[in-house]
Amino acid sequence: MRYTSFAWLFATAILVSGCSMLSQTPSKIINQPESPEVTRILLNLSQINADISTFKGTGKIKLWKKDGTQIVRSAWTGAQPNKIRVVIQGITGFPVASMAADGKRFYMLSYGQDSFYQADVQDPSLEKIVSIPVTAGDIIKLISGVVPIRKYQSSTLLPWPSQNGYILSLMGEKGIDVEKIYLDQTQMRVQHIEMFTLKGRLAYRVDFNGETEVEGFIVPARLVFNNDDGSGFQLDMDQFWPNTPVSSDMFVITPHG
Repeated sequence: MRYTSFAWLFATAILVSGCSMLSQTPSKIINQPESPEVTRILLNLSQINADISTFKGTGKIKLWKKDGTQIVRSAWTGAQPNKIRVVIQGITGFPVASMAADGKRFYMLSYGQDSFYQADVQDPSLEKIVSIPVTAGDIIKLISGVVPIRKYQSSTLLPWPSQNGYILSLMGEKGIDVEKIYLDQTQMRVQHIEMFTLKGRLAYRVDFNGETEVEGFIVPARLVFNNDDGSGFQLDMDQFWPNTPVSSDMFVITPHG
């Protein structure tokens, strides 16, 4: 029943998407005077798993809203910076729905509902599917253990007393928050990220729960996304294979799959 519901969710997203799958401005750091400590932290963050160019993985996706929860098995393939394919599997292991982005277009296909959608967009928001306005590009980075860094104009680094860590805040015009990165006491590990809208309101938060070492790379074991509306989703990574061979056609979906 859960798999059928998720396929229906894909079909619904396809029907109501229209022009809502809008791309966000690519992340870019503006060079502004800041403390050497912040510069060092951002440099360290930019080097984490920078050598992961592609990946494949399997695991579970849990989605929830105020009216219920769904859990499905899935498989994903990604290539930096903006190519991804996610396949939702049924109980038998066969696909029931797929979504993909190839850096030029976004695709969704519900096999059971025989519904197909595509749109010209470079970095689509996945809000219509997961109820969280996270982009495909950010999902690719986060699955790979890479921290997305938003465009910013100023920054502050303050203590995080409850966790004996630090909070790196990135601000845009007029000091409006664009991103907050919560670090452990070493300032090397990210535990929590908050992303904000252009008006400085919380868009979503993501928690890093556990980690796994694969071929010398440290990647998240679980990513938990949520917002203040009671919606969210969770990615549990069972298997992760870095730098696997991929081809461009893996990130394109046709009406026939």
